[in-house]
Amino acid sequence: MKPKTVGDITIARMVDKESTEHRYQNWFPDVPQEVFDSHRDWMDPYFFDYDAGTIIFSYHGFVLKSERHTVVVDTCIGNDKEREARPLYHLRNDTRYMDELAAAGVHPEEVDYVMCTHLHGDHIGWNTKFENGVWKPTFPNAKYLFSRKEIEYWSSIPEDGNHRQAYRDSVSPIVEAGQSLTVETDHGIDDSLWLEPSEGHTIGHYSVRAKSNDAEAVLCGDVMHHPIQCVMPDLCTVFCMDQEETRKTRKEFFERHADTDVMVFPGHFAAPTAGYVVGHPDGYRWKPDF
Repeated sequence: MKPKTVGDITIARMVDKESTEHRYQNWFPDVPQEVFDSHRDWMDPYFFDYDAGTIIFSYHGFVLKSERHTVVVDTCIGNDKEREARPLYHLRNDTRYMDELAAAGVHPEEVDYVMCTHLHGDHIGWNTKFENGVWKPTFPNAKYLFSRKEIEYWSSIPEDGNHRQAYRDSVSPIVEAGQSLTVETDHGIDDSLWLEPSEGHTIGHYSVRAKSNDAEAVLCGDVMHHPIQCVMPDLCTVFCMDQEETRKTRKEFFERHADTDVMVFPGHFAAPTAGYVVGHPDGYRWKPDF
């Protein structure tokens, strides 16, 4: 995805991993192949590998640059993290995410805020880096915005849980370093940047809203994982914690943004990633911004 401009704000995507390793049944087990086949005209070749029967899936974050702020939204998988239950994430050594941050003209020391839409391991990994046997904040001068509900929930789950492991190495060191800011999901930075509640996928999930010169964007995390959900708003992944709440949030999101000029940046859509929700006789469609 080429960097996008929203008024005076520039938004660039930083990819940690983009792959076709996920069979769609692992994410959407109740959807038959013929459903994907029926949408080949607009999903091929960007979002589904029809020969392999796999989803084209991206793990990425974003960096927003304005005259006021430099903001990182979601820090993906990270390196050196023990994730035995998720081999794709386990003990990686890949600097692509940080390389793409540098390509966007941003050094870690320049980041003012890190916003984690939620605290799943594939959205918080680069919060920290492993140095001299210790987990340290990757962005040493940033405030990390964590949803209060997310902090309360993930800090209380069993120690042996995979998500608890992610919390321990990618959230706790931020808190201990005094760089965390626990906020409500409608927290505002200023009139150009604020959070919006979008709960369901996790208990305290938020989206990030940006506005400049009457142009608007929303970075919606995991409100949706794949463009097929524009056609099927009721469709949830197996990873959504509260599926009924997720459906409600997604439907409201589509109703609010369909056929508007608000540019949408989902957390896992493959390139070109940014785009618009548009109305369609049988629901909605995803219109990539090329």
